[in-house]
Amino acid sequence: MILFKDVSYKILQLTVMLGNANLSQLNIFKSTKSYIPKLGLTVYAGIIGTSHFVQIKQDNGPIFTELFACETLENQDSEPLCYLPIEALKDTVHLTPKSFDYQFECKKLPYDKTADKITNWAAAQEYNAPFIFLAFDFNTPQQELPTSRTILVIHEKENGIAIKTVHEYQEENAIIVSESRVII
Repeated sequence: MILFKDVSYKILQLTVMLGNANLSQLNIFKSTKSYIPKLGLTVYAGIIGTSHFVQIKQDNGPIFTELFACETLENQDSEPLCYLPIEALKDTVHLTPKSFDYQFECKKLPYDKTADKITNWAAAQEYNAPFIFLAFDFNTPQQELPTSRTILVIHEKENGIAIKTVHEYQEENAIIVSESRVII
């Protein structure tokens, strides 16, 4: 099992897999599973430290997993579609396997200038009742220091889903925000 540890945003990596990725080796802090009847999709999403995963299963179709984390999944039977470190994610990642279209992009923002805006954004997202909303705060030992958060929001779209995440690294003055789109 992977335990939460103080890590750097500089070692984040995007892993995209097609097939049944075994997530049991991850230390999942918070997760949920929901179904979208009109699209025939089961979405399993979770926060794993300052990282996240989203696994999508189509009715009678393939399983797709997005993992944006400092860890990788070992011994998988799934087919890797993409494995990129954060320094290689300067442009939009666009994948088109057989049954869907996938796009991922991320950017780094300064924590000290953006944390309050992220707090307001997260409150608005939660208030508007997205399909999935998960947030986890990592408390620091010193109460005077800000805490880091991981926020994962999924919106149902007409023909797929939009995934938005926030990964805060306050000790490095960095917030990594990402946005993915999965079109069925």
